[in-house]
Amino acid sequence: MGKQGIGDKVQQIEAMELRLNQFNAARALALPDKKPMVLKLGDSLLLMETSGPESMYYNRVKGFGPSDLDKLDLILQEYESRDLIPCFDIPPGRMTVEVGTALHQKGFVCAEQLTFLEAGHGSPPTAPASSVEIKEVDEHLADDLLNSISRIMGGVPSEILERKKPYFILPHFRNYLAYIGNEIAGIGSLFIHEREGYLANDYTFPEYRGMGCQKALIARRLAEAAKLGLTSVYTDVRFGSASHENMRLLGFEQVFTTSFWIKA
Repeated sequence: MGKQGIGDKVQQIEAMELRLNQFNAARALALPDKKPMVLKLGDSLLLMETSGPESMYYNRVKGFGPSDLDKLDLILQEYESRDLIPCFDIPPGRMTVEVGTALHQKGFVCAEQLTFLEAGHGSPPTAPASSVEIKEVDEHLADDLLNSISRIMGGVPSEILERKKPYFILPHFRNYLAYIGNEIAGIGSLFIHEREGYLANDYTFPEYRGMGCQKALIARRLAEAAKLGLTSVYTDVRFGSASHENMRLLGFEQVFTTSFWIKA
């Protein structure tokens, strides 16, 4: 992490993750179209999206901590007035006994933890030798990608796929397909903002798991990030998961773990 303090790095990753959140809302394959709102109340950012009232991802309070304890009721009222259920996204620097007690008294519990990682700054790893072939998605492969996503989601109407297709071939949102033989085995994306990147949307179809798809996808995206001159590449995983282990083996370093508090 060089001379950059851990607090600065946490803020940098949180800002990048927020940009990804807003982009994901725009390209989401859902009806109605998502129209996220962001309100600032004290040091807290209130992310709200009325088409998915129970979504932990789109209805989050970011930045809440000791300085905003006196605003907790106001924050909850903003969500309640829109029939939304908030999730409090709290990194370790803001997690205190007082914060945990206040949330618990309002009926919130810590339900999940997410670890944010940064790629090492050495040479990009080489993909392990395998039968996996990685292709970057362009206008010719966009339909294959979207059909794969539709399959993962259990079916998406064709008119939505066609309308949202342009989002999946943008220069700042690069998508990749992993093939085993002639079959699509997995997908992954690289979101870019200025000189930073974020690995997201990793998925391997069940019948191809354990064959090196994600390691090949990660290596390819890190190589692309190096080629583009990106200064940092981030991702998030559930702590201790297979994805966490893959990232660790490919040189990613843990920066921080955030906790998600939801209404019990």
